[in-house]
Amino acid sequence: MNILRTSSEEEMISEFLMAEYHSERFSDRIKEIMNELSFNESIILSADLNSTNENFARKKLLGEFRGYGLDRELFERFPTEISWSLCNFVNGDLNKIRYIDYSYWNELSQGTKSPLKAAQTILNGTEIYEQSNAGFVKAAEFIKSGGKFPRTILLTSDFEHFVIVEGHLRITAFALAPECFDNIECFVGECRGDELKKWL
Repeated sequence: MNILRTSSEEEMISEFLMAEYHSERFSDRIKEIMNELSFNESIILSADLNSTNENFARKKLLGEFRGYGLDRELFERFPTEISWSLCNFVNGDLNKIRYIDYSYWNELSQGTKSPLKAAQTILNGTEIYEQSNAGFVKAAEFIKSGGKFPRTILLTSDFEHFVIVEGHLRITAFALAPECFDNIECFVGECRGDELKKWL
């Protein structure tokens, strides 16, 4: 893993919303909230990170959508002091990435939180909570055919171990096609270890 450049909370939020906007699972919900807030899709699709008004709107949207800055849902007990960077990951780094503590991902990874272990579960044909694995397989095939996904967002306290904030499906797809996890850009937030543990 190499650090390419410094990033920012504003850029992370923009990337998070872009990924969720195009997600089959979350797209309808985020569009519904945008309509409720009277936000135009341009704040996601053609984001201006230099615009204070847009940055405020995107942060509010992520708050309403997933609880960011409101200490709830995905972002309950989320670290408050984070330094963001854009980093480059390679194949061996998959071993350093873990899922959040959530029942589905725990079961899929056989209690390890490792996407590589989850890939074994998927390849064995085991379905968790009767949820189809087809989405993971489809995403892996997309990657193998040269498809590009939005950048995944991770947290770390030491740049040796990483936890997924956004992008669980994508990292799982890469675990099914590890040869494609090379020169992959991800946003990484560095925070204190005690804060990271509280969130996990």
